[in-house]
Amino acid sequence: MSRFSRTCLVAVLVLGGFAAVTGPAHAATVDQVCVGTWAVTYDPPITTTPREVHATLTGYFPVCTNPLAPGASYTQAFTDTVSCATLLSAGAASRQYTWSNPLAAPTTFAYNWTVSDVGGQVVVTNTGLITHGTFSPASAEQVTTLVTADFLQCGGTGVSSLTGPTTLTIFH
Repeated sequence: MSRFSRTCLVAVLVLGGFAAVTGPAHAATVDQVCVGTWAVTYDPPITTTPREVHATLTGYFPVCTNPLAPGASYTQAFTDTVSCATLLSAGAASRQYTWSNPLAAPTTFAYNWTVSDVGGQVVVTNTGLITHGTFSPASAEQVTTLVTADFLQCGGTGVSSLTGPTTLTIFH
């Protein structure tokens, strides 16, 4: 290898190394993290047979990190075709969080959700945008893990409600 080739190779390696470490990626700033519980009630109760049910989601966040909005809650109704094996279909919706501090404006979250099975638990991930209210505009994600439905109860009278932990993160 000629001296010129070695010099070019060293220059490429050195400049390439600098290019790889020129600066950190711009990370999102977290504005709010809330931890709480999520509950869904089904009418009629869900069974092993898929059928259309009316459901009501209720979320309660007693602990949030932003002092402007130290807690939150929401209620949301929907209709879906579900069973004990398929607790929720993927889709899109919006909900409104009401903050425990009346000085914080109610916040609208428009999102898409996915449903996955992680270690036998149902994980619902809502990803979208804060479109109105406190923290708007921003991105957000809410992740909920539902306790697995009791399959003995599913085969009998059905399951009328499920609960689980949930975390909401709002970031810019």
